[in-house]
Amino acid sequence: MNKHKICPSLIHDVNVLCKTQKQNVFVLSSNFDKTKKFLTENNFSFTPYRFANCFNLNVDFEDLKILSDKTDVVYIYSNPKVQTTSLEQDFININALCENRYYGQNQTICFIDTGIMPHLDFILPKNRIIKFVDLINNHSYPYDDNGHGTFVVGMACGGGIVSPNNKGISNLAKIVVIKALGEFGNSNSNTILDAMQWVYEHHKALNIGVVCMSFGADSISNSDPLSKGAEALWKRGIVVVAAAGNSGPNKSTIKSPGNNPYIITVGALDISNFKTADFSSRGPTIYGHKPDLLAPAVNLTSCGSSNFPYTKMSGTSVSTPIVAGICAVIKSKYPKMTNREIKQFLLSHCKKITGDIDSEGAGYICF
Repeated sequence: MNKHKICPSLIHDVNVLCKTQKQNVFVLSSNFDKTKKFLTENNFSFTPYRFANCFNLNVDFEDLKILSDKTDVVYIYSNPKVQTTSLEQDFININALCENRYYGQNQTICFIDTGIMPHLDFILPKNRIIKFVDLINNHSYPYDDNGHGTFVVGMACGGGIVSPNNKGISNLAKIVVIKALGEFGNSNSNTILDAMQWVYEHHKALNIGVVCMSFGADSISNSDPLSKGAEALWKRGIVVVAAAGNSGPNKSTIKSPGNNPYIITVGALDISNFKTADFSSRGPTIYGHKPDLLAPAVNLTSCGSSNFPYTKMSGTSVSTPIVAGICAVIKSKYPKMTNREIKQFLLSHCKKITGDIDSEGAGYICF
């Protein structure tokens, strides 16, 4: 067994639970077709994720030994649990960027979350929810049995029909929602990868230019499956915006996929005392400083999914869709900008607070 290819937590779980008990893992490969052929020929039951060069399968101790010794197997990860990252837009002065014209027209934002309620802010004066995919219960109609997703979409795309003071940043953008987290706001990494793969395969048909990921899992490494999946979307040309997480103020607490160096990772700004919120996860990560920037995240108002049209929430789940909405506005105003150029544009419009790059990145976003 090559233990250098196996995450330590997985080795621990196998030893503690039972060496013959199956464990759910991800296998990262350097040669997708070769690994797939080996798994097929040896009767493994697996789910392939070609876009991220990995496979999800159940293995026992003997399987681990065999797989870890294969040259085309790069690393074997445990399957970390994923959790939502939740505990005024006027502050950002978005109108300076929009020039009262650009509010996400001709743009589509995809939200991987707990779902979406058909709130009036999304369906009037016309329905902007153009696609709903349910990976949890396989329903065809849009719903949200948690409320997190509806709130997140509202921060980015709310139309302010019920209350004009609660408009989202990109309130003319089209909306795609993939329900990949359940009623308690959690999921498995393989379900999130299913969602990422769906985006990878359908983004052109639906003109998805921005993906918002207001969730996170404990980071195994910067090349774990969630991180690699987000990177694959980024390299496809999509702007990927992810939450830093709510595990602060300790250092090196950035969640995955926010640990990926390519994508845009958003921390939390508390505007009541003008500092990085205590709960906001800090860097550094293995590959450098994170988060990339901060946005407001404490006690903000957005769309509700129950009897109340609006509700309040705090967390990096709140700051992340603000930045995703800004990215759609930028794409609307400058349609030829690449995702890399959009990231640099964002960072150039940030203002430092203390200069601590591992807590605030480039600073808070402000135009």
